[in-house]
Amino acid sequence: MENLELKNLKNLYHKTIKIFGPPGTGKTHTLVEKVLKKHLNKGVSPQEIAFISFTNKAINTAVDRSLKAFPQYTTEDFERFKTLHKYCRRYFSEDVFDPKDCMIDFALQTKIIKTSDKRLSDDNFTYKDWSVGIYSKARNMLADSIKVYKEESYKKDSLDVFCKKIGAYEQYKKTGSERPLIDFDDMIERTIKEVNFPALKVLIIDEAQDCTPLQWSVIYKMASNVNRIYLAGDDDQAIYEWNGADPKYFTTFFPGRKVRLRKTKRFGKAVHRFSQIIRRGILNSEEKDYECGDKEGYVKRYLNFREIPFNQLEGTWYILGRINRTVNELRMLAKDSGLYFSDNEDTKCFDEKQWEAIKAWTRLCAGKKINKKQAERMYKYIRELKDPSYRTSQFWLSEPNYQDYDFQTLQKECGLELLKTAQKKSWWQILRRNFTPAQISYFIRLLRRYGQQELNGTPKIIIDTIHSVKGGEAHNVVLYGKANYPSNYQTKSKKEKTNEKKVWYTGATRARNTIHLLSTDYKYNYPLGEDYLVYVREKRK
Repeated sequence: MENLELKNLKNLYHKTIKIFGPPGTGKTHTLVEKVLKKHLNKGVSPQEIAFISFTNKAINTAVDRSLKAFPQYTTEDFERFKTLHKYCRRYFSEDVFDPKDCMIDFALQTKIIKTSDKRLSDDNFTYKDWSVGIYSKARNMLADSIKVYKEESYKKDSLDVFCKKIGAYEQYKKTGSERPLIDFDDMIERTIKEVNFPALKVLIIDEAQDCTPLQWSVIYKMASNVNRIYLAGDDDQAIYEWNGADPKYFTTFFPGRKVRLRKTKRFGKAVHRFSQIIRRGILNSEEKDYECGDKEGYVKRYLNFREIPFNQLEGTWYILGRINRTVNELRMLAKDSGLYFSDNEDTKCFDEKQWEAIKAWTRLCAGKKINKKQAERMYKYIRELKDPSYRTSQFWLSEPNYQDYDFQTLQKECGLELLKTAQKKSWWQILRRNFTPAQISYFIRLLRRYGQQELNGTPKIIIDTIHSVKGGEAHNVVLYGKANYPSNYQTKSKKEKTNEKKVWYTGATRARNTIHLLSTDYKYNYPLGEDYLVYVREKRK
């Protein structure tokens, strides 16, 4: 890669534009509305444009906006609008990479190993195995795995166990199934060696600061046969260095002319002031002199989850934790408070099959009819039936195709004779099968707080990690600053502290109006405790 970089240094500089944009300044908007549409208006075919991002959401946004502006094209015309891994995958036939051979994600890789090879259970493989994670990080850094292992400040496995696990992992990929298994790192490595990318007019890379050296090797190879290159990113939001990402490739190593976005449209004065205090702790940051909006907003700290004014503030909410463990705690707190929420993948806080059964019973009690699918769903949760066979899908497939079912039909034809007084009872008195007391209690709190109509819609609250919502925004953001991490913030190296600051900076800048800091005490809530105290002092001046 170094030889390639030196050889094409001058050429890359003249054909590359690097867009530096702080949070909310419209990096993706610029790439789609200005860059992409400009080239399409000039007559460049979408098949001559590659648009690479790290989330399917960003890809879908780019395609949807392009289709609206240029209705003469179809989705198939934008076949090169993909995540980097999917883009590489398209250049291999199924004879080389069968979809079933490519692991869905890294966690699944170790899960497959654990369940498929009993010998590895004695080596303490977990669902997301630490040693295999470090091995993947080393491959993405183009570094020796032993060296990367030794540089880790927190070590879950000894060196012997680490080496043993890696050997077992590679051996399993070769011999653990009918044909060799391919992980994502293998695919990228083979792409670099085997794929000759076609000539393109335009290459667009979004969130370029999150690329690893291994992925940059692919980008260098793609760039050698492209007329114009656009890279967009923000080194202060480089929060994937734990997985080998290196923002220096975007800021320094990859040559190009720099364009800086100077105005954030996302947040106002309070959010901007607080986020800049966090940003002071980020070392070697690119210059970021940008303006915020005129709205004020506010930042406030809480010691109790129930103190946060969810009912008083309008708009959407992000409730964010640093790691999955703290996110799970947040979800429990939200359920105790009766909040209606989902994660960033739109998975709701309750079992939607249970919710469909509740709605079906409620309709019956209101004198309305339900369809066959609703009746089938409801019967799975009724504890007492005259004939349990009515729970099975086979019955509903063979049942005469009633347009609708009412109580009379269900009592006469479908085993509800024991429930003649059921209309006088609430759903939690009837739908008790496979419902835990906690689930019943939570549904009751939700219905009292929101009503059925709002629960049918999209939740206004998303609870997830900061990493998961990167690139998104909400009117109000809760940051859970509990220090639930292997080592105390004060004992970390300067680099580790910088990486922590980047995470919290990314989380804080998701907010449009307000930030709510949830913590237990100042000492262990890094870096939010310290930063909030600085924010309060500066606000008073």
